Amino acid sequence: MTKSNASLDTFDFLELLSMLSGSSKTGALSVHRPDGLFQCWLENGRVRHLDFEGVEGVPALVKLLLDPQGRFHFEDGLTHPTPRMDATLDEVAFEALDGLPEHKPPFDGPARLPSPQRVAAMRWTLQEQDVLRQIEAQRPLSDLTADPYARRMLAKLIRMGLLSPRKSRVARLSVTVTREVRGVVVIDDLILRRWKDDLVRPPQHIAIRDDAGRIHTLPVRSGPDLGAQLLIPTDLLMRTGLRAGDSVLVRPV
Repeated sequence: MTKSNASLDTFDFLELLSMLSGSSKTGALSVHRPDGLFQCWLENGRVRHLDFEGVEGVPALVKLLLDPQGRFHFEDGLTHPTPRMDATLDEVAFEALDGLPEHKPPFDGPARLPSPQRVAAMRWTLQEQDVLRQIEAQRPLSDLTADPYARRMLAKLIRMGLLSPRKSRVARLSVTVTREVRGVVVIDDLILRRWKDDLVRPPQHIAIRDDAGRIHTLPVRSGPDLGAQLLIPTDLLMRTGLRAGDSVLVRPV
C-alpha cells in the first residue's frame, strides 16, 4: 500500500530513510527521477536491497545522494525476491557518505552523541573507536579535525544525526558581594552539578554576560544553598565593573 507520495525537494532523504528504518518498516521506498528509478527495500527496518537502474548496493545510494531529487512513495509490506544486503541503515549511510564531497563540521566545540544506542550498534575500526572516545571525553572538534580521517568521520556522524553540539544551560543570577573569598566567584552547588552533567567534567570557569553585552570569564567554585545568587568578591567586582544587584547570564566554559 502506498504510504506517501511527495517530492525530495522538501525532504532530507537520509532522514526519510531513518524515519522508516526507526519504525522497523518492511516495504519498498521508490524514488522516480528523470534518469530512472531508485528503490530501497527494507525488512523490519534493515536495508535488504538498493537499486538504481542496475547500480546496486551502496553505490546506488551514493548516486541518489549526489543529486537528491525526484518524487517518492513507500509501499508497505513489500519484500525483495532476491535481496543482496542485510545491514542497518546507519552502517549503509556511513559507508555511502564516503562517496559524497566532504563538508567541514559546522561547529568546533565539544559534542555529544544524542543516540548512543545507534552508535553502539555500529561496527567501528580501532581508529574510529579512538575518535568516539575523544568525543565522549569532551575534546573539542577543532582539535579532532586536524586529522583528515577524523574530520570526515565527524562530518558523516553530524550528517546522520549521530553527533550534535553539546550545549550547557544558561543561568540568570543576581550579583551579590562577598568577602569570604578572593579571586573566584561562587555559585550554587546544584547549578554546578547540572553543568558537570552537561559537560561530563566539572567547570573551572564561567562566562558572565552583563546587560551591556560584555563577557567576563572568571574562575568558579560551588557553595551550598545559594539559589540564584552569584557571589563575587570585591577584587573581581572592581575588575569587571559589575555591581551588587546586577542580573547577569552565566554559563560554563
